Amino acid sequence: MISVVQRRRRWTTEQKLVLVEEAMRPGSSVAGVADRHGMSRSLLFEWRRQAREGTMPGLVRMEPEVPPTLVPVRVVEDPPPRPQAPASPRPERPARSGATIELVLRNGRVLRVSEAIAPEVLGRLAAALDS
Repeated sequence: MISVVQRRRRWTTEQKLVLVEEAMRPGSSVAGVADRHGMSRSLLFEWRRQAREGTMPGLVRMEPEVPPTLVPVRVVEDPPPRPQAPASPRPERPARSGATIELVLRNGRVLRVSEAIAPEVLGRLAAALDS
């Protein structure tokens, strides 16, 4: 039997950021996102690290043209707890701890991140996704 060798895929910076954003959503996992898109889990872990550290190739750090300003913030109550699902035979992953910050960017994209994210990393992600 002759096997077919697949060519290495080329991912644009925009595609990488979309996948990193998807993997960062509450309830999402890197493994699940990677499996859905037929890619290596370790590659997505690497992109996530690069996005966090601001070292992703093709991601240019934009210096703001105007000084930072205050933006309106709305504090909302936590949604009511969901009813418990029947016990499954497979143990579920523990829920992530800590709050989530949700930013609605000017272009309509929604960025959800952990409250523990470094402000400079959040700024780089928001600038990259708001273009």
